[in-house]
Amino acid sequence: MNIEYKISASRMYPVLMCIFGLALWCGTAQAQYTQYAVFTSSPNPVGSGARAIGMGGAFIAVADDATAASWNPAGLTQLRKPEFSFAYSYFRRREEYRVADHPEATGSSVVSNDDLNYLSIAYPFTLFERNMIVSLNYQLLYEFNKQINMFAKDANSGYSIEQKMHYRQEGKLRTLSPAYAIQITPRLSLGVTFNWWTDNLFWRNGWQTDEVVKAYMFSSSRSGTEFNLHYHERYYDFTGFNMNLGFLWHANRMVTIGGVLKTPFTAHVKHKRQDETVIYYPDLTMDKIPYYLRENVRLHMPLSFGFGIALRFSDALTMSLDIYHTQWSKFILENSSGERISPITAKLTRDSHVSGTTQVRLGAEYLFILTNTVIPVRGGLFYDPEPADNHPADFWGITLGTGASIKNAVFDIAYQYRQGNNVGKQALTSIPGSEADVFQHLIIASLIYHF
Repeated sequence: MNIEYKISASRMYPVLMCIFGLALWCGTAQAQYTQYAVFTSSPNPVGSGARAIGMGGAFIAVADDATAASWNPAGLTQLRKPEFSFAYSYFRRREEYRVADHPEATGSSVVSNDDLNYLSIAYPFTLFERNMIVSLNYQLLYEFNKQINMFAKDANSGYSIEQKMHYRQEGKLRTLSPAYAIQITPRLSLGVTFNWWTDNLFWRNGWQTDEVVKAYMFSSSRSGTEFNLHYHERYYDFTGFNMNLGFLWHANRMVTIGGVLKTPFTAHVKHKRQDETVIYYPDLTMDKIPYYLRENVRLHMPLSFGFGIALRFSDALTMSLDIYHTQWSKFILENSSGERISPITAKLTRDSHVSGTTQVRLGAEYLFILTNTVIPVRGGLFYDPEPADNHPADFWGITLGTGASIKNAVFDIAYQYRQGNNVGKQALTSIPGSEADVFQHLIIASLIYHF
């Protein structure tokens, strides 16, 4: 760590006044600013695939394609032929934000991104008179792309302050995940997915943030001091290991029950932060205040588990329901000083009040079985709250999906709309008194080919 100060005593008072005024953007403590993890996709663990998303993500007790490795690996035993699959997604997020004490800061921001969402190859076989399957999977789990531009004014002790802030964050977390499943009895299957979170393959795991604040502090004479603050922060080389453990029980021809547990783990992450504050005075002189930090941190990822039930009323109609819980109070960042911080609130864990979240997902699929193809129609509803201080932020959503199968190929496409109103400052990093309405759109297309 290296901090240098070059401010003379005669200039200290106006500098401090402006720094305290800049707390609107930066927070009042450096530790609070540095330890946020701002998810732009849902932070709750979910799987992939257009078929599953089209059914509202209620797929734990269905899980009958290669994406089962991400939902419930026990479902892989339902595959009867080797298959290759991939999914590609487009994600768009719009935020309409406001700050209670600064109505002039009201605005909106839009970010979008497209990427490979899932890739897998699965091979079923029989051994010791048991149906088994192995698969190798790649999954994009979390996205961090975000952008905010704001302008605000403030007055303090005879000084007026005008501020412009530009905030940009980008990054992703991915896994390489081999999976194995075995059919214990004709009705009961067990499965496991091994998730390697790694930065050493063909992608980078982590996120980085750049924030630029330009402020002008002036008196009634309009003679003033200009501040340019640039914060650059990077979390990278994110590595860890956990497992998805699942079961699938066909209670009878109509009812299937499934469960999955995603184990907690500790990720090792490198953290680097570099700040610079440049101050321009009316007498044309200049000061610089640098700050540099480099450390290794540990990010404790929480336990999550879910249960699902699927009802097959006929060969054409299936309905499913999932309930899923994540223990976000166990989501903790431990820095090189030994401080344990909640990345959700940016506070020490002893001062945070983050409770777990429970998702509820409901989906349905109807198949139009034609001579040479099958055309599905899918839909779903879900409640997908995000963790926050004191009380989770409510997010609701709806999904639609369809597709077609032609010989050995199956194509699916789905659309998901997810919305949260008045979701608070977790949507706007560390800006106090802020609220936001969030609107998310996801389009995902999958192609499965059976050998």
